[in-house]
Amino acid sequence: MVAQIGASEPVRFELNGTEYRLRFTLGALKALSQEHKIEVMKGGPDMIDAIRDPAKLALILYHGLLTHHPEITPAWVEQNFDSGMFADMVPLVATAISGRQVPNVDRPGNSKANGVGLLSGPSDATTSDSPSETSGI
Repeated sequence: MVAQIGASEPVRFELNGTEYRLRFTLGALKALSQEHKIEVMKGGPDMIDAIRDPAKLALILYHGLLTHHPEITPAWVEQNFDSGMFADMVPLVATAISGRQVPNVDRPGNSKANGVGLLSGPSDATTSDSPSETSGI
């Protein structure tokens, strides 16, 4: 048997009426690591620290967008993304880096930015159908 592999689908989102695709190729991950000392593949505290730093988050977004949008510059990212988008963008970035889809969850104020899945809510990996006595359910 031969394993079949292929490139992951980019995470799609809409910003100001234009659809964008976010995907982290090995080249993007290498540039983040070697040129900027941003290790997004380690996950955990390293990733959390990177997304809490506006300069690092801008670089992560830039490199993730660059594959499908070579016209985008770091300055464009800094001018077009703001802190109000943080709650929506962080899960999109995590999905694009990990390749794991986030379930589509409707919530108040949700921009429905991503056809792949949306940004918060329960996932099979973190919830249980069998509540315990201490779960509060």
